[in-house]
Parts: sequence; C-alpha cells; structure tokens
Amino acid sequence: MGLILSLLLLFSGLIRGYAVSSLPPELFGDEVDVGYQAYSLLHTGRDLYGQLFPTYIHSLSEWRTPLLMYYTVPAIFIFNNTEWGVRGPEVVLGTLSPVILFLLVYQLSHKRSLSLISSLALSLMPWHILYSRAAFEAVLLLDFELLGTLLFIRRQYFMAGLFFILTPYIYSTATVFTPLWLVCLGVFYKPKIKLVSLLPVVLILPFVISLFSGHAAERFGKVGLFNNREITDEIFNFRRENPGFWERWFSNKPVVIAQKIYTNYLSAFSPEFLFIRGDPTARQSLQYIGELLPVWAPFLILGLVFMIKRRQYLWLSWLLLAPVPAALTYDGAYHATRLFMMIPPLSVAVGTGIITSVNFFRRPVKIFVYLIIWLVISYQFVQAANYYLNHYSQRTWIWWHVGFKTAMTQVARLAPLYPRVFINNTYEPSLIRFLFYSRYPPAEFQRNFTLDQPKSGIAPDYYGFFLAPKYYFGNFSLPPGKSIPDVLIPGDLYVVSQRDNVAGDWDWRKNPPGGVKVLFTSTNPLNQPIFYLVTKS
Repeated sequence: MGLILSLLLLFSGLIRGYAVSSLPPELFGDEVDVGYQAYSLLHTGRDLYGQLFPTYIHSLSEWRTPLLMYYTVPAIFIFNNTEWGVRGPEVVLGTLSPVILFLLVYQLSHKRSLSLISSLALSLMPWHILYSRAAFEAVLLLDFELLGTLLFIRRQYFMAGLFFILTPYIYSTATVFTPLWLVCLGVFYKPKIKLVSLLPVVLILPFVISLFSGHAAERFGKVGLFNNREITDEIFNFRRENPGFWERWFSNKPVVIAQKIYTNYLSAFSPEFLFIRGDPTARQSLQYIGELLPVWAPFLILGLVFMIKRRQYLWLSWLLLAPVPAALTYDGAYHATRLFMMIPPLSVAVGTGIITSVNFFRRPVKIFVYLIIWLVISYQFVQAANYYLNHYSQRTWIWWHVGFKTAMTQVARLAPLYPRVFINNTYEPSLIRFLFYSRYPPAEFQRNFTLDQPKSGIAPDYYGFFLAPKYYFGNFSLPPGKSIPDVLIPGDLYVVSQRDNVAGDWDWRKNPPGGVKVLFTSTNPLNQPIFYLVTKS
C-alpha cells in the first residue's frame, strides 16, 4: 500500500504543481490579500489593521476567515511575495487530498481497488485541480473535513474534534456543513466520547465571539438569502405589477426564499454544472467542460444507484448535505467554491460506477474493459489539460487581474526616482496589489493608513486616498476641456489605466500624447496594454 500511496502522491503533485507560477496567469485579488496578510503576520504578528494574532482577519474591504493566511506564512517566509509563496500551500493541500480520500475509503470499505480508483478520480477532477492551483480556502477545508472524518471513524475523537472545530476558521460554509456532518457521524457511529476528547471545543470560543461581534457573520450577511435586497425588490415588483390580495400568498419572503433555496440546491446536481459548463465564473471553472470530466456521467449515475442499493448512507449523506450552505446564499447556484464539499462523495460514486460497470463482464474481459475506460478518461483529461495549458489564460486573463504584477513591480523599482507616485484605483483596487508586489513594510502600513481619510483633493486634479510617504491611489478629476496630459505634474510618476484613462483603442506605446513619456507598459496575454507607467517630460 505504501507504494500505491507514494505513486498517487507523486501523480497528484505533478498535476497540481506544474507551472503553477504562471498558470493561472496572475494572482487575483483574494490571493494577493492572502499573501500580504501572511506577509504582515510573518513580520508583525498582526493583520493589515494591526490586530495581534487575530481570530478573524480584517482585510481592506471585509473580514475574512484566518486559517489559510496563517497556513501561508511559512511559504511566504521561504518564497517571499511570489506565486509559489501564495499558491504553494494549496498545491501541497491539493496533492494530499487524494491520499486522504484513499485512506478514508479504505477504512470504510477495506477495498484497495475502490480506494485507488476513487482517489484517481479526485486526482483527475478538473474542479479540484483548478482550486489546488490557486489560494482558495476550500481546499484546506476539504482536507480538514476528510481528516476529521477519518479520525472520527477510527475513534480518535480528540484529534477528529480538533480538525472539525477549526473548520469555521477556514471558510464560512463550514459553519453550516460541519455541524450537520457531525450529526450524521453521530447517528451512524454512536460514539462514546470521553470528556477529555471534548477539549478542542474551547477553540470554537473565539469564533463564537466573532459571530456575535458580527465579523464572522458579515460575509454571510452580504450573500445570504434572508436579508437580501434583491429578493425584497423582486417581491415588491411582483406586488406592484399585481396589487391584488392573492399576490401576497405567492409573493412573500418565506415563499420566495424557500423557492430560491430549492432551486439553488437542485442546481448543484445539474448536468450543466457538473458536466457541461461548470461555474459561470472563469476563475472557478474551465468553462470548456463542467466541474467533472463529462465521460464520468454514466459512471456517476451507476455508482449512485449501486450505493443506494448497498445502503452506503455515509457517502450519500455527505453528498446530500454538501450543497446546503450554497443553497442558503443568493448566488449559490453553480457556485463551485461553496459546493466544494461535494467532491469526495462524487469521487467515490465515480469510482464505484467504474468498478460496477467492469464487474458486469467475466474475468478475462475485465482487463480489456478497464483499459478502454481509462483510455477514454485519459483522452478527455488530456483534452481538458490542452485547453487549460494553451487557451485558458488567453480567454480568462481579465478574471485573474492580469497586468498588476508587472505594473506594480515596476512601480516599486521606479518609485525611488520620483517625489510622488499616482496609481489608478478604478480598474481594480490597486492598494493591496501595490503592498504585495512592492513588499511595503506592514508595520508602516498599520501606522500610516486609514480608510477614514478624505477621498478628494489629495492632489491637484486627482481624487482618492493617500499612503505615506508619497503614494496616491485614485483617478484624475479633469477640469472642463482638459485631458490627462494637461494635468500631469512634471517630475511625478503615474500609473494610467488603458480602460479608464485612454480614449478608445489608442495605444500609448506606439503613439504617446505630446509631452508624455511612457516608461513601461503592462499587457495581457494578447499583447494589449493594461497599464502605462508615464511621466510628463
């Protein structure tokens, strides 16, 4: 078994670690935030806003669960503020997931073939691979849920409790999924837990405090169904269009919310999500195929039927509970991050389906059938890999915020030569990217920055906010009849957005405005300009 696990680990790691520093093409905003928060924790023990070893992280725009940031600190220490510093921990976690699943399936079934094929299905799953190559909290959460379940079944309740109790600090879906899953485990296994095994429960107290303070509930308050403004507006519009008495029976909060939960839940099992298109957000799906390989569809169905017949209720319960957290959010349908807990039971169902289909044949034919199945699966996997390696970056670069890395790296290099630096903040929030790529000292940021400062009049013809000693984030405020070249201050450095500051498709690389010197241009994979670093000559 040791050789099997070693080969599985190597295979899984190669798939997830290959070219991770350049594909996805650039760190997107949440990844940069994870990296700089880890950088701040490493050097000061505080988050961006100066909280010492916080149980909830205060980012620039929201409160975030902290465990991924803490987990990323060693990688930032080794690789600094780079893609491997941010994504390396996810590669490790994603590599371990199939091995943990193998151990869990073997613990439940004592069948090496089922354990191996289920783990291979997870190793080859586009959904899991894509998330393992970027700084998503969901991969860490999945490993903790798998390890907690494995230890619980082995009756190592103290360690199981430790993993389960920490899940709410990883990603918000755990606050719903983990309690429901623990109830299922309790029903199936009826554990006799000693008092000492309950000690990890004390670790949940900071989370409970954060929940009552609003920090832990803030994110759900934004995306949850129960206080969603769009639902209220929808009900209002229905009643305005038909102000009759009966409309109140059909258009009211309980009915509309229940319908939304129901449709969100069913969407998680739709062929559109699983096999055809996947998550509509290009960061969370290839959108070339679904979250799973399409060839797995018949095996998934066959596997689920077999599991129902054999009363394998543990995996079926996991699969039925996994979409619940996503169903309670307004945009939960097809949301691959919030549905990530579906991956283990889907992998086991696919593995069960493959074995069941092969068992229809007599022994001499089984090897040939296995060979045909894995040839078809391998072809489709290589086809998806070809799309990912050769086409994905060109089609999804805008989702990965391409252009910031080279622009901010050049700003850090050129800034010492200029008294002031003005950085466009309208294309995407630039501050966190500047902090990360320039390695701006976290202690200085905590001391100098506040979001409560004035947002206008920070410099002539420029509005936004200021970061000491000389950085301005915002956009131009042009007087009537003036253009950007007219308001540039000689001797200062500006980061200008092609989309927001340049008319049409005018390419300043080839034909800059009079009096403007273009020092550097960041581009997308199609060689189109994103940002110009300019000064007035």
